[in-house]
Amino acid sequence: MPHSQTELSGVRLMLQASFAFSIMAFCVKLASRTLPSFEIVFFRSFIGMVMILILIRLKRVSLWGMDHKIMMARGLSGFAALALFFYTIGRLPLGTAMLLNYTAPIFVALFAVTFLDEHVNKTLFGLILLAFAGVYLLVSDQTAVVIASQDKTAFGIGLLSAVFAAIAYVLIRKIQHNESPLTVIFYFTAISTVGSLFLLPFSGFRWPNPVTWGLLLVVGVSAYFGQVWLTIALRRTRASIVTCFSYLAPLLAFLYGFLFFGEKISWRGITGAGLIVLAGCLISYSGTKLRGESAAAETD
Repeated sequence: MPHSQTELSGVRLMLQASFAFSIMAFCVKLASRTLPSFEIVFFRSFIGMVMILILIRLKRVSLWGMDHKIMMARGLSGFAALALFFYTIGRLPLGTAMLLNYTAPIFVALFAVTFLDEHVNKTLFGLILLAFAGVYLLVSDQTAVVIASQDKTAFGIGLLSAVFAAIAYVLIRKIQHNESPLTVIFYFTAISTVGSLFLLPFSGFRWPNPVTWGLLLVVGVSAYFGQVWLTIALRRTRASIVTCFSYLAPLLAFLYGFLFFGEKISWRGITGAGLIVLAGCLISYSGTKLRGESAAAETD
């Protein structure tokens, strides 16, 4: 059956979002050479908050929404995921850091069974094991990099960022029909702005140089468009169709790491990355089929 123009536009938007997120991660990697991660989180969140406030005003969408407790919890979990993700980008190869964050669908499947009483079949359980096998291969391939950097916790922090992203996703599923995606994004960016601003004195503030100011601006703008395009893509097209295209972001990150940072990956790591991408796509497909292809909002 030929795909509709709506579905094709959803795929195109997901590709655009993936490219935007890969550019964001690339600029975060560069900025992390001179700035602490919480400072990058602050500017990324503040720029995104200002831009989403403008869009909310233009669209005349509710700013505060209805389910404030869940929205606050989603914002806090999203902030934790973002802070841990940016920390990991500064300490691991770019592609590895990004792909670890993209293991969130594994934890979404686990949390959905635990908190949403969704059924897990043998196939889904097998895919979760396959994804963890991929994580093992990827991590074991990059272990020497972590030991050399004297940061042995970086892999665990990368996976923890995916755990918090999955929590945010599960929370969104509980309110997806009651709140505008723009309101959800506002809560996320506002909480991340306040949270990172509060933690800045503990991480140290460094005044950016002109080049770094440009990087921070690109981080905020690319993250904003990535969020908006991702949200629209998931509303126009079934998640089981577009999810695979979201993995363009970590694949591009591996390419950037190789071309610009001299980061290498062996066939063992490539196999692990491939298993994670395959399992993530199939987990999303199985999950959306089980939920009757319900709509979903973005989580990153």
